[in-house]
Amino acid sequence: TASGGAARRTSAARRPRRFGMRQDDWELLVTVDGEPLKEHDIGGHTVVMAQPGKSFLVEVAHRGVTNDGFSVRLLIDGKETDSWVSLDPSGRTGDDSKTTFKGWVKSDGKDEAYAEFIFEATHADHEAGGASSFGSERTDWSHGVLELQTQKATFKTAESDVLWPSVRCGRSTGSGLSERELVKGGLSYCVGRGEVSFDDYQSKIMIHAGDEMLERDENAPVQSYYLYYRDDFFLALHGHTNFNDADEAELQKGRGKATVRKIQDLRAHMQMIKETEENLKKRHKAKGPIDLTCSDEEE
Repeated sequence: TASGGAARRTSAARRPRRFGMRQDDWELLVTVDGEPLKEHDIGGHTVVMAQPGKSFLVEVAHRGVTNDGFSVRLLIDGKETDSWVSLDPSGRTGDDSKTTFKGWVKSDGKDEAYAEFIFEATHADHEAGGASSFGSERTDWSHGVLELQTQKATFKTAESDVLWPSVRCGRSTGSGLSERELVKGGLSYCVGRGEVSFDDYQSKIMIHAGDEMLERDENAPVQSYYLYYRDDFFLALHGHTNFNDADEAELQKGRGKATVRKIQDLRAHMQMIKETEENLKKRHKAKGPIDLTCSDEEE
């Protein structure tokens, strides 16, 4: 928040524990239609596959035992999505140990509007550089990234009523990258703005004078945790599928729990990986924007 004090509360029905990206005591989970996206370990980076045209939520939780309070915020490709949110895993102020980021937020301190996070097509910048070879092993991890920032917060007594902060974060994440960089980096999708919803904070609980609250300690170090999103082509290049582990295990065993359609799709997917790797070995350095519709021979 502006003062690091007010906490946005996101109520949720009790449900089975779901595990997302875990670093230290922090958990980050991306959900589409209420289901968590499968996570992949690629070069030591935790990656989920972008779902074209789908809106998503980002759930954040502190899973440790602590007497501390925290302020957290979410950045997507370096852009702030909301103000700092207070979390109290100790339960001292009654706040929860988790929160959900629902979209790009705009607030005037009383009313709030937010546009859903949505995976949408990235438009290449044909005037951008992109000097690196398409077949290069190096991957640029500075794009296609969700960054959770955490900072210690201190407990204090509110001297006056605390309103929600004014914030304007209603921006999408265009990349400004060349077509070569988009294809090579698996960045054919970015996070745009979906359906807009409105909240009236005048009718909701705020921090009243005399209440115990959390205030962000601006002098405390900021810790960052990262989760990346990439397209299906990028995952295929690195030997990953988006099927769950149980289906893949059953396929390897040759048993029948995985459906016939999933087996066929998975075999086709693995064949695409093999063919792509063979084509990359033969591909010469591209002289201009990459045309994925033509064959290697036509180039």
